Amino acid sequence: MVQYNPQNSRSPKRSAFSLLELMVVIAIIALLVAILLPSLQSARNHAKTTVCGTNLASVGKAMANYLFSSESVYPVSYAYPIDKEGNWSPGNQSEAKEFGYVHWSHFMYDDGQVDDKSFQCPTMDHGGAPRTFPGPELANWEDEQVAPGGQRGTAEPMDKQAPRMSYTANAVIMPRNKFNITMSGGQRVNRFVRENQIKHPGRTILATEFLDNWKAVGIRGSDGVESRSHRPINPFYHQGGGWNEYATPPTNPGFVYGPPGQPDKTLYGLQTLENVRDATNLLDHTSGGAQINAVGRHHPTAKSIYRKKYGGSANFLFSDTHVENMTVLDSMDQRKWGDAYYSLEGQNKVLNMGQGGSGQ
Repeated sequence: MVQYNPQNSRSPKRSAFSLLELMVVIAIIALLVAILLPSLQSARNHAKTTVCGTNLASVGKAMANYLFSSESVYPVSYAYPIDKEGNWSPGNQSEAKEFGYVHWSHFMYDDGQVDDKSFQCPTMDHGGAPRTFPGPELANWEDEQVAPGGQRGTAEPMDKQAPRMSYTANAVIMPRNKFNITMSGGQRVNRFVRENQIKHPGRTILATEFLDNWKAVGIRGSDGVESRSHRPINPFYHQGGGWNEYATPPTNPGFVYGPPGQPDKTLYGLQTLENVRDATNLLDHTSGGAQINAVGRHHPTAKSIYRKKYGGSANFLFSDTHVENMTVLDSMDQRKWGDAYYSLEGQNKVLNMGQGGSGQ
């Protein structure tokens, strides 16, 4: 009788992987990485878009609280204060700017309604564009940045503004500080806007994102680039005065979406991503172009043809505090910036509200 021997049941030892098998495994892993990497990158991009939109929504809630305490009057986009505390008045502004700027963000975070980091977006380097007068902390400055006058790294003045700014106001609602013709340099002047003047708050943009290149919202000089992160976006073109909203008499109508009578009128003066990626002076009239080119294009969009030429999308905060993601071209096509230049005195109605649609 044959007795059972446990040693006889042992499996023969398996040899190590062959070179061919290792190459197959490596090839499979490489293929999986190639398939999954774009999806992971896309997920990260969408996550950043969500964070930026959430921060902008927090700013919207802070604005609602501000309006409650300000008798429903929107803040100025920026002004020149008369002291270090940021006090100012429309008829008493220090044009020498010895106290820098006071920015609309200051009215939100200074009262504790929102954290100043809510004005940042993770898709932008360092969270956003620097202040025009950044103050003493070198971390708040950018390479090549100079303050007005050519200084760099100076402690004074320092703007009353969030240290990093990803968002810009709609100048139609939050005016600049040009409350007299001496300040505006033209024939029109700004005025404050009341909440009830906005006829369709759910369809009217209050704020949006800057381009992710801080220099694009700056002005280049001989010594470097001055940031202009305090400035709002003027989305309109005046039939008589072009991009300069102050140039024409207050009795002259009116404002339009995009320059009329020009070959690119359906694109509202929008330039290609290649042209604006390394540009400066986009918020200045000296550029001769539309200020909508300073609106962000760094979030995903499903419009592949548009994306290749003009870039991605941005988050937009509306006057009723909700946030939408869209391209700047969609915001113009759909007439989302308002039906009047509310913050300008005189004839300020938008004349081509029913003529949107570029087909892009």
